[in-house]
Amino acid sequence: MSDPVFREWQKWGIAVCGLAIAGLALSPLIAAAAEITSSNLKDDTIEISISGNIVAGDAELLRTRIKAATDAGKLVTSVRLNSEGGSLLEGARLADVVKSTKVSTNVGQNATCASACFLIFAAGETKYAYVRARIGVHGASENGAESRKATKAMARIAEELDVPSSIIRRMVNTPPNDVTWLSLNDLRLMGADINHYKER
Repeated sequence: MSDPVFREWQKWGIAVCGLAIAGLALSPLIAAAAEITSSNLKDDTIEISISGNIVAGDAELLRTRIKAATDAGKLVTSVRLNSEGGSLLEGARLADVVKSTKVSTNVGQNATCASACFLIFAAGETKYAYVRARIGVHGASENGAESRKATKAMARIAEELDVPSSIIRRMVNTPPNDVTWLSLNDLRLMGADINHYKER
């Protein structure tokens, strides 16, 4: 990983390897691994959806889906997100794939993107969010206890992804068993397109 975002991750990677984001990520509703699927859009490009709990191996599966589309002569333009979190390490790896392939990210109507998922959203070349999407941040935990070191690592990655400092402060200050949900103004500060996003 040559990008500065992920040089930062490598710096902290050993300390936070194997960590999971707590809070909503521990909900039994998302106990299974993420589902990563591809679909054709009206303009004949490909959108890949990531839904559910983020676990080890998801980044490699996303790379596989993108390669399969490319090999078939299709262009992957976006990644749709609906996840309450999961592995911080894998979230950073997924963000790496998104950033390196320069695809957009989007969170659709009534969908959620929180915790580790937020890093993926922030990595989008262009970010889209439906007006009723829920996008949230909080600190990291290890074995059920708050981990300041892991939270600082996550905050540094978010900083490299150009997340505004006001949002990073809330990430750092929100306990791992809670979530700070971002407002439409927060999302606009990140450069997200709210008003022109349409369900496809």
